[in-house]
Amino acid sequence: MATTTDSCDPELVATIQDVTEGDILVVNDDHRTWEVTDVVERPIDDPTDDRQHKIVLRLTSGQSVFGLELTDYGDCHEATLHVLETSDWTEGNHTEAVHSVEVLTQQVPWVVVSRTEGQVYHFPDPEAAAYGEAAPACGAGNGDSEFRIARITAVVPMYGGCKECLREARPVTLETVRCPSCERPLCTGILRGGGVDAVEGLAITCPDQTCGFEGVVDASLVSGFA
Repeated sequence: MATTTDSCDPELVATIQDVTEGDILVVNDDHRTWEVTDVVERPIDDPTDDRQHKIVLRLTSGQSVFGLELTDYGDCHEATLHVLETSDWTEGNHTEAVHSVEVLTQQVPWVVVSRTEGQVYHFPDPEAAAYGEAAPACGAGNGDSEFRIARITAVVPMYGGCKECLREARPVTLETVRCPSCERPLCTGILRGGGVDAVEGLAITCPDQTCGFEGVVDASLVSGFA
C-alpha cells in the first residue's frame, strides 16, 4: 500500500458522503467486500489546522477492520484508507489513497433465504428462478440446504445481504428499453447475474407488426448500462 493521498474528484466525495451504516462497499477495486459498521462526522475547529471537517467510516471484512477517512480542506478533499486490525501482518500500519468507492446494491424486489438459517439473504440465481426454483446466485449451500424466494421487504432488516451475491451478481436496472426503429417502449426491470456488466447488447424483436424491427440494441444505449 502506498502512503500518498490525492485530491478527490467531486463524484467520489459525494459517494463517500452518502455512505451510511450497513452499506456494503468495494474500495479501490480490491478483492474484499466491506461492511460499514460505523460512520462518524466531526468538524475541526482548530484555527491552526488546515482541515475543516472529516468523515470516518469503519469498515469490516472477515477479521480485517479498516478506517476510510474523508478530509475536507476547504478547497479540496482527500480520502485515505487506514488499517486498524488485520490478520495479515504485511498490512499493518499501512495507509493508501482512496481512488474509488462502489456502494453495492442491496435493494432488489426478490431475494432467496434459507428455511433453516435466517441470517443472510442471497440474490436469486436467474436460471433457477426462471424455472420457479429458489437457489442463491453465488452458488452457496449444499444438498441439505433449502431455500425460498421472498420479497426483500419481508426479510430486511432481520437479514443481511450475502457479500458474494452483492458483489458478483450486481443488478443492473433497466429503466426503459425501446425499439430503436419506432421508439416503442418494450420493457423495464432488473437484470442480474454473474457477468451482467459484460453484456454488450440486447437482442429484441419489436411486437409492433407495422415496425418489424429484429436485431440487437447496443447495451451502452440502454439506461442502466451507461
